[in-house]
Amino acid sequence: MSASAMNSYAVPNSSIVKNRDINACIEKNGDNNSECLSSVNKRTEHELNAIYQDKLKEISNYDFSQWWMGEKAQREEMKKSFIRSQELWLKYRQDYCKAASAGAEGIDGYGAIATSCQINMGIRRIEEIRMVHPDLSEG
Repeated sequence: MSASAMNSYAVPNSSIVKNRDINACIEKNGDNNSECLSSVNKRTEHELNAIYQDKLKEISNYDFSQWWMGEKAQREEMKKSFIRSQELWLKYRQDYCKAASAGAEGIDGYGAIATSCQINMGIRRIEEIRMVHPDLSEG
């Protein structure tokens, strides 16, 4: 794919540290926005955790005999890898958002910037989790 074709898919002025729900909190509440920011963050974290738990349950209960020469050990390894990937991702998100928001550290609005990153990364992770299918024919 050419560079110009790839750029047509890019979102203009996109930033991992900007989020429309966070912007709405700031517009509505000004500097008194911590309760709103927390609410938006909790909502995203709740959705992320629910999607993760649902996928973990799906993997745990998948009929591994549907895989060619499938064995329980394969399913358990998938489950173990999925759990580990989430643990690693949570650490990655923390470090990534710290790096992405470092330039705003110490200024008014830092909380909104850091929270926006956490939320945006969570939204992306939800989509990644939804793409995991024990039944490979679903993908």
